[in-house]
Amino acid sequence: MPVLLETRPPRYHHFVLLVWEERDADGQHVTWRFSLQDSQKEARIGFKNLNDLTAFLERWIQTPQEAEYSNAEDENKKIKGE
Repeated sequence: MPVLLETRPPRYHHFVLLVWEERDADGQHVTWRFSLQDSQKEARIGFKNLNDLTAFLERWIQTPQEAEYSNAEDENKKIKGE
């Protein structure tokens, strides 16, 4: 008799990515800023640069689903310097 393994469905999550340009008083480009908004929890996580955003997503992918929300909140506090 075959052994049935319990499998979880594939992980799926919906983030809204916001990208905006910051400029100085003369209208010159200073930097790009990023934020992810969780469409289910309405939580927003801000990032100072693309490297921070990429690092967050890489950690999120490797984090078990059960821990992702508490980690996202901790990440947002760290980015804001709290």
